[in-house]
Amino acid sequence: MAATESVLNPVEAAGVPVTELSATTGLVDYDGDGLSDDQERVLGTFPFFDDSDDDGFTDGEEVARQSDPLDFYSVPLIEEVSANLTARGEESAALLVLVIYEPAGALGQSFVRLGALRGGQVVSVPLARFSSLMTYTSQITSSGGQLICAELPIPPNFLEAAGEVTFFVAAGDTVSQSYSAAAKVDVSSVGGVPLMRRTSVAQSSLQASQGGGSVRQPIPGSASPSIPSNWVPGSICFQRSAVVGGNGPIMLHQIIEADCLQGWDTFCVSDCSAALGSTYETIDPIALIGG
Repeated sequence: MAATESVLNPVEAAGVPVTELSATTGLVDYDGDGLSDDQERVLGTFPFFDDSDDDGFTDGEEVARQSDPLDFYSVPLIEEVSANLTARGEESAALLVLVIYEPAGALGQSFVRLGALRGGQVVSVPLARFSSLMTYTSQITSSGGQLICAELPIPPNFLEAAGEVTFFVAAGDTVSQSYSAAAKVDVSSVGGVPLMRRTSVAQSSLQASQGGGSVRQPIPGSASPSIPSNWVPGSICFQRSAVVGGNGPIMLHQIIEADCLQGWDTFCVSDCSAALGSTYETIDPIALIGG
């Protein structure tokens, strides 16, 4: 089956009803907003306050519903099943963080499809097969909906062999038999240190000031190699790209601007500026569900 047919087929065996997911619990979430404390530190939200921008929606719900938890004026608008992806590091592995929102009228009716773009090929990730490795929590929101957070380890050798992998999620409900939301995150490994490229979470203020773009952020775990001495502290790698090709939801981007941006509590990878003019493949979440 062609890659574009595979990712656009609405309900198939790879789509897993959320009610079928099961895993160990144990995420440390001090403020009870649906995101682990470690994940909040990566995203820049406050681990001891459940609504970082004080707009009436918890940080976890905003991430799941694809609004910005650090922007008071960015709030969820459509009441439907939604999901988002981000990542963080723990010990020697990177963790893929899947956050799902079910509205009150669709509890137990949602399904999710997780997949990856690696080496130009789109493959499905069978969530149920990896449920024993997942850390999983769920909670009821103030509006009566449900927020689900699942964290899945990414084997280090998988990232190192591929260089960069785009993970994607599509979420929908069994009543409409269609997807209502999709998201992706690009994860890579440089010198054994995992990095995340992100644009959909906590980035609206950066995009407004820089004219759009993405950041590459190291997410090393405690047992990962230490940050190389030639990476720039107090900075993050900001890149702007242009679409130069594609095939269905697979888009080819060329980096047209790349530099270390000061004022971030992280490190700018040493090859940030050197990436100018290079290309990379990723997934367009809108095209993924036929939007």
